[in-house]
Amino acid sequence: MRAWTAVAIAVVAALTGAGVAVTAATLANSTAEPEAYGLNEIARNGNVQGILYPGDPATEAALVQQEDERIVYTRRVASAAYWTLSVDGPYRFRTGDSWTIVLPGRELPYTVDDLRSLAPDTLVQNPDGSYLLRENVAVMQGATLSLNSVEVRLESTAAGFTSIVAFGGHLDLAGTRKAPTTVTSWDSVTDSPDEDTADGRAYLRAIGGSIRLSHADISSLGFWGGSTGGLAITGNDEADDTTLASSMEPTDDPLPVPAGAPVVDATAVFETTPPEDVEGMQTAASAGTSAAPREDLADLGLSTATILDSEITGNAFGIFVSSAENVTIERTVVTDSLVDGITLHRSVSSSRIADSQSSRNAVDGISLGRSTVGIRVDTVTVAENGRNGVSMDGQSLADGPSASGTAVESFGDNSVVGSTIDANGRYGMEITGGGDIDVSDNRFTANPDGLVVDRGADAVSITGNQFLEQTAAAVAIRDDVTDATVQDNTIRGGDTGIHVRNAAADVSANTLSDVTNHAVTLLGDVEGTAVAGNELGGTGQTALWSDSGFGAVIGENDLDSWRPAITPASVVGFVFQPLTVVWLLLALLLVGTALTRKDGQYGKIRDPYAERVPLTSLTRGVVSMDGSQGASVR
Repeated sequence: MRAWTAVAIAVVAALTGAGVAVTAATLANSTAEPEAYGLNEIARNGNVQGILYPGDPATEAALVQQEDERIVYTRRVASAAYWTLSVDGPYRFRTGDSWTIVLPGRELPYTVDDLRSLAPDTLVQNPDGSYLLRENVAVMQGATLSLNSVEVRLESTAAGFTSIVAFGGHLDLAGTRKAPTTVTSWDSVTDSPDEDTADGRAYLRAIGGSIRLSHADISSLGFWGGSTGGLAITGNDEADDTTLASSMEPTDDPLPVPAGAPVVDATAVFETTPPEDVEGMQTAASAGTSAAPREDLADLGLSTATILDSEITGNAFGIFVSSAENVTIERTVVTDSLVDGITLHRSVSSSRIADSQSSRNAVDGISLGRSTVGIRVDTVTVAENGRNGVSMDGQSLADGPSASGTAVESFGDNSVVGSTIDANGRYGMEITGGGDIDVSDNRFTANPDGLVVDRGADAVSITGNQFLEQTAAAVAIRDDVTDATVQDNTIRGGDTGIHVRNAAADVSANTLSDVTNHAVTLLGDVEGTAVAGNELGGTGQTALWSDSGFGAVIGENDLDSWRPAITPASVVGFVFQPLTVVWLLLALLLVGTALTRKDGQYGKIRDPYAERVPLTSLTRGVVSMDGSQGASVR
């Protein structure tokens, strides 16, 4: 008897323990975080951080540095040439082992015909009507380069690559629906677009200038860095290092001189005016002591861009924006980028991305970096990106004293509304820090986690969204988020509906259905969190898990649609009620007693009434009616 009782107790303990273990493991998995926050790697614990970059980090980083040097050198030569040589009109000069043609400011735009007359050897028309450009082009302040309804192929081979850069100037790539403007890299050896970034790749860029794209197809441009990423719009926020000029000075190796525009000897320019004196000239000019030249690049300021009805495919960074304002991206499709699709990196303000798509990019579909403010993402589709659909980082640029003395303020006033965020590799959307953020009327479908808000974000409003079939959590609010509002959202499917950990959130008026674990989970210090007025439906373990959280105010929630799931824990909980345990133990006692008899009848079937003799076996049972009283039985 004691042996059977011990077995029963052991089974109860084992099954109950297993149920608890399942609950703890499920909670741990639903709130797991990556161990690494890199933009382009797989974390040690397997969380997706994006598809690995296919190029060569060592060679490409060196080429980015080389391009930075060439940009600085070009700016200095352009400024010094005007002051010392009084150059008026287009010219070219040697930058290392390549040529750069300079287009100074003028009222009329430069066209393909102008470039053909200025560079007949380096802008060649192909039999199919396209143009192959084999020389760098610098569009200076006050100048516009218009490439309208033409196909331009930028030479990009193992021997070198070309670029078109607006130094305060304007790039206008305007086509039509039937005749778009096309710009791509081109490897003349393979007679195809350049898909290898290891040796660099052609790119477009505006520095303190502007770019306008309309009905343009941009493809297979850029490598490694944002500034050389393919289509870059950046402000004039780079410090000029005067030591860089010498690294671009011509070597003794002969380089054929192209026909067309005259050649300026950069060495002679700097012999007349040392590079370190150019900045002083620019400063004096901007102060009004002398007429400022059109090539004066002392203060180009912020860039701007308008990108409409265009397609950007296969760039390193689809569209990269930094130090810019009033950037508009509408009705544009960005796909298959090697890093991010659309990146607003630093100091971008008052800009809008609308009616556009950013999909199948290796890392993020849309990335809003630190110090981006006043950004509205409206009616976009971000799908099947390697990491997040949308990443929004509003953290401060510094968290204390720093060498640059940067302020510790955070950033925000950004919004994502009316958009579709589907099947991204890690999160549908991640909001890291910042404040005054609006996420409303969006649809999240089939992401591992729908929306994650963390690292001290404040005043985040999450309202009117649909979260359909996320794998883990639909909404996760965690890690010192101080004021989040999660209201009027519809959540269907997934392991967890709304997860709050070490954060404060108002969770109200949400409708949840078909959740398979918990509708709402509260973990850690959740003081300031209120959960009320929600309709919690599903078939999970419990609708609202708060055993591991403290400080929350839990009001009335509608649990009519919640059905406990059949799990080992629920079976144990149902079967092993106190009274049920008593009856089970009694049954075990009876069975044990029956199986351990000592009369040798073990295992035999016998008549339970064998020891009872019926009356009919002793007499016929007939009694006379007349002699019934006192009569004996015959």
